[in-house]
Amino acid sequence: VAGFGEVSTRVADSSSYFGKGRLTLLANHDTAAQQLAAIIETGEGGLIVVDGGWTDNTDYVLNQIKAKGGHVQAWLITHPDSDHVGALADILYKHAGEITIDGIYYSFLEGAFAKISPSVLHGDIVAGQVINAGPAKIQVLNQAYKENNDFVNNSSVAYMVSLNGTNVVFLGDLGRTGGEHLMQDINLGALKCKMVQMSHHGQNGVDYEVYKALRPSVCLWPTPQWLWDNDNGGGAGSGSWKTQETRNWMTRLGVKEYYVTKDGDQVIE
Repeated sequence: VAGFGEVSTRVADSSSYFGKGRLTLLANHDTAAQQLAAIIETGEGGLIVVDGGWTDNTDYVLNQIKAKGGHVQAWLITHPDSDHVGALADILYKHAGEITIDGIYYSFLEGAFAKISPSVLHGDIVAGQVINAGPAKIQVLNQAYKENNDFVNNSSVAYMVSLNGTNVVFLGDLGRTGGEHLMQDINLGALKCKMVQMSHHGQNGVDYEVYKALRPSVCLWPTPQWLWDNDNGGGAGSGSWKTQETRNWMTRLGVKEYYVTKDGDQVIE
């Protein structure tokens, strides 16, 4: 277990975020629903996958993994909601032999993945743990929190992925109390976060103070058009989602670089 702020990677190419690698934040190509799926290519043939989306997204995610070499060194699961873990469950049950998965990492408050080889499963991750994936390093920032409100979202595990000196923090769907808990446990400013995945698809996730502590310069929004516009069918602003509030926070923090899945798959190199 490493101290928070100690995990970093060497900058091999200062002209790009990820050197020979790249990060792809996948849009939902199958339905209009929100989801979270990210694939990080390390540049040395291996992949890191974060969540993966719904069962509906299985074919797209699977084909993306195959097109990128088919070797997942670490599959990181934030929490067991269907829009995060559905595709992985489907791949494991129906397509297990089509790609290689070295390890699946998670911290669930209830059991999962009953039929999978135990050697691949790492449901015992702990805060501070470092997972190596070729030139990339991953740090587990927390175990699942047991909060009384918004139980499943607040059980999200946050991960920091470091590649080519660029640190990306994935927050999953952490809510306000989960975010407060994380801030109590970790000095988020020490993580040297360059990019952050906007919690709970950019609305009603962690509070402003978490983003302020992380100080990102790049925001990753796993956010479809209707949610970006807060549109429940009556036009922009007609819904009760808090996306605009979060967007205003990022303006306050001076963040100028956004990647939003409403515009399709977002490839960052």
